[in-house]
Amino acid sequence: MKKTIIVLTMFVTISLNAQIRAMWVPIWEITTPEKADQVISDLNKHDINQLLVQVRYRGDAAYTPNKISNFYKNNEKQYHAVKDSLFDPLDYLLAIRTNTNLEIHAWVTTFVITGHNLEKLHPEHIYFTNPELVTSNFSQEKMNYESYMGAYLDPGIPQVQKYTKNVILDLVSNYKIDGIHLDYIRYPDSHFGFAELALEAYKKDVKFQDAGAWKQWKEDQITNFVKDIYANIQKISPNVELTAAVISNLDEAERFSQNWVKWLQEGYLDRAYLMEYSTSTTSIEKHLNFLSNYDMNDKIVVGLRCWSTAYKYPAYKINEKIKLVNRKNFVGYALFSYTGIIESQYFNSLKIK
Repeated sequence: MKKTIIVLTMFVTISLNAQIRAMWVPIWEITTPEKADQVISDLNKHDINQLLVQVRYRGDAAYTPNKISNFYKNNEKQYHAVKDSLFDPLDYLLAIRTNTNLEIHAWVTTFVITGHNLEKLHPEHIYFTNPELVTSNFSQEKMNYESYMGAYLDPGIPQVQKYTKNVILDLVSNYKIDGIHLDYIRYPDSHFGFAELALEAYKKDVKFQDAGAWKQWKEDQITNFVKDIYANIQKISPNVELTAAVISNLDEAERFSQNWVKWLQEGYLDRAYLMEYSTSTTSIEKHLNFLSNYDMNDKIVVGLRCWSTAYKYPAYKINEKIKLVNRKNFVGYALFSYTGIIESQYFNSLKIK
């Protein structure tokens, strides 16, 4: 009996240690050494073992592009809120990481290239220097930067793919990170993707053109981008993981050309981080039960909402969802976001383990 208890205790301990307990930390939380220190302190104190830190927000950098090697050309400029031109937030975080159990993954906003305020962009930002790379709708109208989460570059343009890959692979080449975490790795919606250069590429690639071929071609642009990034990471630094924040509802994901199930099944994405941001535990459980049929729980991290509107989303609701994820035997969970937790004063009430 004692041996059984010891074995079970060891199993539970190993399971907890292996479980991913991640947190998304937005770029504005790491703009000074003092803020970065606070992030690391808070994560260590509350048993978070994976930091998803945003180092590219809207075609900008919270790191030093081409820091050592310039093999992957990267001219993106410093994030506007980092006032000290000599401060490298990502390098600093890696240097002060004293808890060796804390993984640091570079969170990269992929195809969204602007916010809603263009005044915050550097004059040499790609939105200004290469406006032809911004996606358009089916009426050939350039995407409005004030819509959605900002303007997107068009994933169907070969130059966009090359430019964005260079940014990501530059990070892999020059920083000892544990992973690359892709965000907005998709089209803004089904009626975008009609930039002139993208249409030229489509007509060159596809002989028999119809609605089905167009839909498949768009999906292929995102899938092949992920596949190529993964292959290059394996060549540069094979221990660096590739993960992505994904739309959890598969019908919705299809609408945005994001076939993340295929990425996992074919082995060019290490893990998918579901954006399960519903406040309803019942709704999330129903969806997780459905996804469990794909037999990929060991590759899925469940992203949970951690922000409140007018303090109407209490911490115990988040704890319910953490318990749910643990029961379902997914590889772990991720909390979105550090900012929401601080503003809603959640930290002391959350039961992280």
